[in-house]
Amino acid sequence: MGAARVVETLARTGGFSTKVARRRLFETTQHILQCTRSLESLQPGGDGHASSVRVRLLHAAVRQRIMKLAKQRPGYFNLEEWGVPVNDLDSIATVGTFCATLIWVSFPRQGLFLREQEIVDYIAVWRYIGYLLGCPTEYFETPAKAKAIMDSLLLNEINPSETSKILANNIITSLEGQPPTHVSAEMLIASARWLNGNELGDRLGLPRVSIYYWALMAGQCLFFMFICYTYRYIPYLDRRHIATLKRLFYAVIVESKYGLAGTETLFDFKYVPQFSTITKMGKSSEDRLRYSSVERRNFRTLIIFTGVLGIGIWCSLKIASSVMAKVLR
Repeated sequence: MGAARVVETLARTGGFSTKVARRRLFETTQHILQCTRSLESLQPGGDGHASSVRVRLLHAAVRQRIMKLAKQRPGYFNLEEWGVPVNDLDSIATVGTFCATLIWVSFPRQGLFLREQEIVDYIAVWRYIGYLLGCPTEYFETPAKAKAIMDSLLLNEINPSETSKILANNIITSLEGQPPTHVSAEMLIASARWLNGNELGDRLGLPRVSIYYWALMAGQCLFFMFICYTYRYIPYLDRRHIATLKRLFYAVIVESKYGLAGTETLFDFKYVPQFSTITKMGKSSEDRLRYSSVERRNFRTLIIFTGVLGIGIWCSLKIASSVMAKVLR
């Protein structure tokens, strides 16, 4: 949402109003889950391949529709300033967000670092998905090129506008307190600020949160680090764990009543740009549950880590003092 040009297109589809943003995010997640389900799913005839082609056609329909409206009413969309909707640069930035930005920004900020081969493989997957989406792929031929285009886009394209603020806050509002995890807005904002930095968070108009939610984020990162690094060193359990998570995420995002209610999206052109469709800032609901299993898990992890660290320091001091006592004798 930090790219001012891109959000102007998103705002005109209406897909990021508070009423539909959550479903819109689930539909995107369905696409990712289908693409990463298996090699067969991403090959011709597979669900991931079919979804990628449908997304490409959806992007083409949005582009054609907005340009048609802009021709009828020039003030509707500033082609000179914002460029052609869903252009090649936008596609490169989108693939980079799901690819390079995770590898070199989001994962490291959670204490997670991929092996070199994992980086090469992950970029290769997204290079192929980009190819299916009609995105220029030469920028993702190597890890060095992928990182270079990421750095360039972060430097030149991230410039939040008032529309950026509206869409970013609508995403938080649409996810706040929703089942099955019921994560609070404060936890979601802390997560966004942790992964993106306070400077971008401020420019997106995200409120500051208390030290308590920063502590919960620290607990979450410790939990992820423990799980990921533990399984990584046991290949059999790692493969089993990944397969289980794929099934679990698909069940929650697509099959459950809290997600897409068992109906896979076919990426139909349902968020059709109109002259009257400009996304507005939504309001938070007051009747959402305050209990969050995720926040409790993060708090428990932080307490356990603090306790283990404290015991370790105490033991180290006892050993050091015993050794020093013997030396002084």
